[in-house]
Amino acid sequence: MTGTPTTEDRTRWSAVAAVSLGVVLVALDMTVVAVALPALGADLGAGPALTQWVLLAYSLPLFALSVPAGRWLDRAGPLPAFVLAVSGFGAASVLVAAAPTMGVLLLGRAVQGVFGSLVNVVAMPIVAASVRPEHRARAMSIVLTLIPLSGVAGPALGGLLADTYGWRSVFLVNVPIVLAAVWAGTRTIPARLPGREGLPRPDLRFARETLVLGLAGTTLFLTLDLLGRSAGGLLPALLGAVTLGALAAYARLPESRPVRALLTRRTLRLPFLALPLVLTGVGALNFLVPYFLAEVRHASPARIGMLLLALSAGMAVCSPIAGVLADRLGSRPVALAGTVVVVAGTVSLLFTDAGTGTLDLAWRLALVGVGNGLFAGPNAATVLACTPPELMGTASGISALLRTLGFALGPALGAMLWTSGAAGFTAGMTAVAAGAVLAATATALSLRQRGRQAVSA
Repeated sequence: MTGTPTTEDRTRWSAVAAVSLGVVLVALDMTVVAVALPALGADLGAGPALTQWVLLAYSLPLFALSVPAGRWLDRAGPLPAFVLAVSGFGAASVLVAAAPTMGVLLLGRAVQGVFGSLVNVVAMPIVAASVRPEHRARAMSIVLTLIPLSGVAGPALGGLLADTYGWRSVFLVNVPIVLAAVWAGTRTIPARLPGREGLPRPDLRFARETLVLGLAGTTLFLTLDLLGRSAGGLLPALLGAVTLGALAAYARLPESRPVRALLTRRTLRLPFLALPLVLTGVGALNFLVPYFLAEVRHASPARIGMLLLALSAGMAVCSPIAGVLADRLGSRPVALAGTVVVVAGTVSLLFTDAGTGTLDLAWRLALVGVGNGLFAGPNAATVLACTPPELMGTASGISALLRTLGFALGPALGAMLWTSGAAGFTAGMTAVAAGAVLAATATALSLRQRGRQAVSA
């Protein structure tokens, strides 16, 4: 679902803005609702065991539909797909806000997740179709920076809205963002590309692929939840076996052939590998640091939140710079620099204890954020550059799936490794640092591989 803009075409930055608004919608709804759950449950007569499904009903479709949606987008027109995704998300938000019962609300959240998966996946193909190659790292850096920033802003915004206007306003706030995204998109996103227009009808293969990946995602999330609560025994092992079995079954489906082709492509497999490694570290860090600050430093929730902003600030400042550098110097060297900075930041966090000052801890977290900012956009630009145009939607679906996987694995890893006190933090950060080293190694090998190809050419 893409084409390369011709040299006479100008980069359509308004299309990037439209995609960015869509990404903000999806990322914001991952966290904005969390602080409203108690009020929501009290109003609809639901306890904690049921209200947790407000989050899960949204997350599961994001996992299950990423790859099938990407393959569908390889046949769809960019503009119709974008309008469908964003408008559907907005309609589902209104349904959730108006829900009279918990059942209707959960249905609306699941529909939000369905359209949210499409919003996530459509971003990369639209950038490829609307942005000249020499500007793509810049564009992807902007889009991908908004994912973690929206996630960080979500709880604060959700709390403010819920306190002032009630929990239903947490979902209604999506409506003006939807309108702005559709307005910008209809003016700049290409309506069609050669051989790709309209909205192809999903077929039986789409449903089968979604069902198998949905089973894998559901059992994976349940397994991670049990392991995160230190629940041993037979159940996590059985659920893990079902996850592996579902993935093995998916690999045998004919629909998985383009996915397997991209995952085994020499120029793509290492960038794909580095992505979840880096994001798993970020997810683990967001779990470990609050526990360390609360139990070892006895910090207040407000102080913890302010310190975590250093991570987001480092990412926000450096991500646009990374895009400019990658467009000028090449995406792989900048992505490698990002992973090296992540390694430096995570290793520096190993040398913190109860006596580490606030500013001393803040610069270490900011360093990790800088590394992530340098890595995300250039890594996505590498994927864009190495993906055949006819498989751009599939590549975007794989990337979205790997991001979701990384963010899910990170907190579970942190919970499994956390014991208590400084020792638990050190154990967790050692694993995070090891993952960062693996990501840096994969990115370095990718750069070396690219260099060999250039020499042979």
